[in-house]
Amino acid sequence: MTGLIDADVHQGLNPAFWERLELPWRKMAVPGGFSWPAHALGHNGTRQDIGPPGSDGDPAVLVRDLLEPHGTRYAILTGSKVLGINVHPNSLFAMAFARAYNDWLIETWLGYDPRFRGSMLIAPQDIAGSVKEVERVGKHPGIVQILISGSSPLLYGKRYFWPLYEAAEAHNLPIAIHPLGLMPTGSGWMSTYLEHHTMLLTRDFMNHLVSLICEGVFEQFPKLKVVLIEGGVAAYVPLLWRLDKNWKAVRAEVPWLKRTPSEYIPTNIRFTTQPIEEPEDEGLLLELYHELDAFHTVMYSSDWPHWDFDSPAAILRDFPEDLRRRIFVENARELYSL
Repeated sequence: MTGLIDADVHQGLNPAFWERLELPWRKMAVPGGFSWPAHALGHNGTRQDIGPPGSDGDPAVLVRDLLEPHGTRYAILTGSKVLGINVHPNSLFAMAFARAYNDWLIETWLGYDPRFRGSMLIAPQDIAGSVKEVERVGKHPGIVQILISGSSPLLYGKRYFWPLYEAAEAHNLPIAIHPLGLMPTGSGWMSTYLEHHTMLLTRDFMNHLVSLICEGVFEQFPKLKVVLIEGGVAAYVPLLWRLDKNWKAVRAEVPWLKRTPSEYIPTNIRFTTQPIEEPEDEGLLLELYHELDAFHTVMYSSDWPHWDFDSPAAILRDFPEDLRRRIFVENARELYSL
């Protein structure tokens, strides 16, 4: 597939980042990043077969091991072990971390290879500070979206976040939501990585998706795009069936919605493929993709260098070629103005 665009590539932190983090926060930080990853369940999320641990913090390694073998035209960088700052109790630290990360991303990665595009961090604990950060770096040509965690004390439809969405819309920057890592469910903690990987990656996204639609975010900000990264695709279809049905019964609760809830998907929501669902009959997956208007809403992502990396040569092989072209190239090219 020529012109391949990978919408989720995790570049690791390297020593240059920690030098960017200002004092006194540098002395308080834990080298390696901030997340609650699946390591707590005894599972390593990175691929050890692609190089020594930490090699994904080297731009040259990413070019050698991902971009060149797959002919990747653009890689959308989404960081590694950084989203824990979104739920950090100290908003001053979180904001300092975000600023340092964005400067490091621009200098170390976006300046290294024109195929790299960046996802800027913000600290939702401080919405005013986050808006200032969007104003500071959002105009950089290599920054293509604002990255936030799927874990949040508030659902993302809440009006608290609306100043951020206003700034994002003004700068034509999508809001990208990515899973954070090991977090409790509403019914308690999981015991295994299998449970985590099956439930967490989609669960938070379902909550935020319904909230964003029902709270009227896309009526207030009609040009805003929200990208659900690393949550798969197929699970949202029955959720939207249920949401549309319930809306017809209790639509008086949300009089600001001018359309059926699912109608906001093609105009405002984008999904990434990884971790792709793999039914025995790929035709079933194709039907679900059609339900979500995948021709306009789904983008390829590899999740490199994680263990469940999805090779572009291995997935969606039986899909129609025009749909494959939209998923692997055109939808991301249009969203990110590449």
